[in-house]
Formats: sequence, structure tokens, C-alpha cells
Amino acid sequence: MKVIKIFCLALLMIFIAQGKTFAEMPEISAGETYFDVFKGVYVLKDNVHVVANNHGFKATITANEAIVSVVKQKCWAEGDVKLTQDDITFSCERAYLQWQTKTAEVTGNVNFVSKKNVEINSDTAIFNWQEKIVDFYGKVTLKAEKKAKFADGVELDGKEYQHVKYNVVENRILELDKTFDAPEIVIPDSTE
Repeated sequence: MKVIKIFCLALLMIFIAQGKTFAEMPEISAGETYFDVFKGVYVLKDNVHVVANNHGFKATITANEAIVSVVKQKCWAEGDVKLTQDDITFSCERAYLQWQTKTAEVTGNVNFVSKKNVEINSDTAIFNWQEKIVDFYGKVTLKAEKKAKFADGVELDGKEYQHVKYNVVENRILELDKTFDAPEIVIPDSTE
């Protein structure tokens, strides 16, 4: 009887938290899906597909595996990860999305493609979807067609950099740094 009460209380807390925190409940599907009631997370494996709509930011995440916390508003994705929003696509090995901070941290063979004539490859990146700014770090290669825009004082000087800052809405490269002390991006464990 006590287990049933704890189970019901946990479900009630999860449903209340969802109503207050999400603009919409994310659409979640995968080959194998289960909901861990005690942790408040969806555990997804094989052909993972998550569509999140957080106050105007609508993105689709696909991966081999993912954990989605509806209470903490976070998603951890791993293995052939793709994050798609409008006309941009990120692909990487691992991603960590946080709805409250409106950020996506991506690591491992990061490839960013904008249909607006820019392709950027890097070791890691942080995407702030509220500001629509992406910072790429590590060994960064940039392919920008002539139509690409640059902030005042920023000029293309080769193809390899240690930091590139890009505005996805304006299709504007804001910063190009050949030397840069990049922050270490560590994707936390999903149990934290």
C-alpha cells in the first residue's frame, strides 16, 4: 500500500511539473521506450525521435539513445545525434539540451550546416537558441560561401580556427579566432 501511495505521489508531481514548465509536452518516440517513474525520465533506445517546443523554439532531436527528464527539462542524447531546427542541422556524437537555460551543448565530430551557405565542423559547440548564437570550439573548420555575412572587422583568414561565433538568424559570422582558450564542455551524467 505504501508503494502505491509513493507511486501516485510521484506521478502527481511529474504531471504538475510538466504543466508549469513546458509550453508543450515533448513528442517522444523510439524503438524501445520506458518511463522511469522514480527518476522522472524517459529512457529511449533505437531510432530515438524527440520533438521539443519550448516557448517558440521547436527542435527535433534524433539519436541512437536518449534520456529525457520532463521534470528537470533536460535531454541527454548519444550516438549519431542530429538536432534540427528550421533550416539548420547539428550532428554530433553527444548532446545535452537544457530548456531552462535554452542551450544545447554538443560534443564529438560536430557538424553544423545552414542552408544559408555556411558549414562549420568542430570538436565541441554551444548553441544558445534564445539568442540564436553558436560558439564552436577546438579544431574548427569553416566553409563560407561568398553570400555569407561577417560582423564589422571580421574577415575570413583561411579555413581553420579555434573559435567561431555564428548568428544563425542573421547568417552572420561574428568572431573568428585562430587562438582561443576554449571552455571545457563536459556533458553531465543523466543521474545528476
